[in-house]
Amino acid sequence: MRRFPNFTPVFLNGHTRTPRSVLRLERARYSSSSSSSSGDDVDRSSPGAISDQEWDVRTGRAIYVLQQTLPDFFRVGLVSNVDPTRGPDLVYNVPSEQTEIENIYSPKIRLTYTPPVALPSPFPRTLSIEGLPLYLASSVFIRHTMKTLYSDLRVELRKVVVHSRPLTPKSNEAGQSRSTREKNLFIGLRVLGTTRVSGGLGEWQIDSTYSFSPLTGLINLHTINSIQPAPHQAAYDALRASFSNVFGLGGGMQPGEARAVDSTKA
Repeated sequence: MRRFPNFTPVFLNGHTRTPRSVLRLERARYSSSSSSSSGDDVDRSSPGAISDQEWDVRTGRAIYVLQQTLPDFFRVGLVSNVDPTRGPDLVYNVPSEQTEIENIYSPKIRLTYTPPVALPSPFPRTLSIEGLPLYLASSVFIRHTMKTLYSDLRVELRKVVVHSRPLTPKSNEAGQSRSTREKNLFIGLRVLGTTRVSGGLGEWQIDSTYSFSPLTGLINLHTINSIQPAPHQAAYDALRASFSNVFGLGGGMQPGEARAVDSTKA
């Protein structure tokens, strides 16, 4: 199996987990009908562009971090940073003077989910939030809410598949070097917990696709493909209310109301 360069994930709340063996990644090529959200041609001379090698390293790190840390989501929270200067062991914390911390998510990451049954107005057909602060806040809300309602929560990886298209260098009309970069990560999760009130077992299956920016190699799109069983409308209202309280998105917002947030100002 391919080895990725050394790095250390940085946990949001300073905890760690025992390293587990890396799951085998199944790689598959895209068909012509695959999404092109991460497969744009990249001009290597563009501001912010990185080399093909560095792009491959960044995406590999992100895949490894998600594999290693999602099973411990309810214990340690969402892991969003890595320290590329340290070894592969997961540590308790990172020294405050450390300046080489890198995020695996784009500052403008977008999270989308289309419920199987359309929610009533004013909910849009596809629910979406944009910006790293809201993305991280949503993970905190989900974790805390689930831990309030359920005990013995655990996450199991059902399936991990990397869809990638080999890098294909080519030149444009001006003779500048370009390459086509395209990589998505499919992750299937099983979430289990015991209801605190009745003691019954709760179980959900969640399938998601993570897409990488062709320019930076950071995760710029997280698409929740399906949640079985689907969440109740009250869950969406609670999430909206939480964002309103934390980020001050408007005291007069009605349940289900969505407003655009400029993540560049966050």
